[in-house]
Amino acid sequence: MLRLGQRGRIAAASLVTLWASEAHAQATDPAAAQSLFDEGKRLMGEKNFAAACPKLAESQKLDPSAGTVIALALCHEGEGRTATAWAEFVQAQSDARRDKRADREAAASEHIKALEPRLVRVRVVVGKPVDGLEVKRDGVALGSAAWSVPVAVDPGPHLFEATALQKQRWSSIVELRDEGKVTDVVVPELAEAPPQGNVNPGT
Repeated sequence: MLRLGQRGRIAAASLVTLWASEAHAQATDPAAAQSLFDEGKRLMGEKNFAAACPKLAESQKLDPSAGTVIALALCHEGEGRTATAWAEFVQAQSDARRDKRADREAAASEHIKALEPRLVRVRVVVGKPVDGLEVKRDGVALGSAAWSVPVAVDPGPHLFEATALQKQRWSSIVELRDEGKVTDVVVPELAEAPPQGNVNPGT
């Protein structure tokens, strides 16, 4: 759910004003990108974030623009995907700094500051590393450099897996919803895989 105080609502309105008019000023496919952007904005106005965000994401895919990034960040914030929104606002802030747009940078910064205390973070702790160990979160491989580092994730269930040669696969679904906290997910020492004996087809 979107949880903004008065300052947050003013900042959100300011961001829409700052970016919307330029969302697809240089669109390579105006008919598709602009239509998706407009429909996404309309659905956001109805607080139908679940329907709005995919349309804005597709618009951004068709024609990347600063306007769509900020609209998508606002949509994901409304949808409750705090980590995704935070990362998009950081991108918008960086773009604004590059473009020397202090107004845009300040507006994005307001949202970053509001979201940071609410971020849900997870730290993957590997109990006993073994050769060839592969750890994944939601199907995405995590290199060893990412182990033991708190990472912001969207609230909700997340799938953690670990595999290695001649070891049994480990997996766990962890519900992560504690705002402002770091939750440790410990990957245990993987058990040895049972030996594969010869199977007689006639038995």
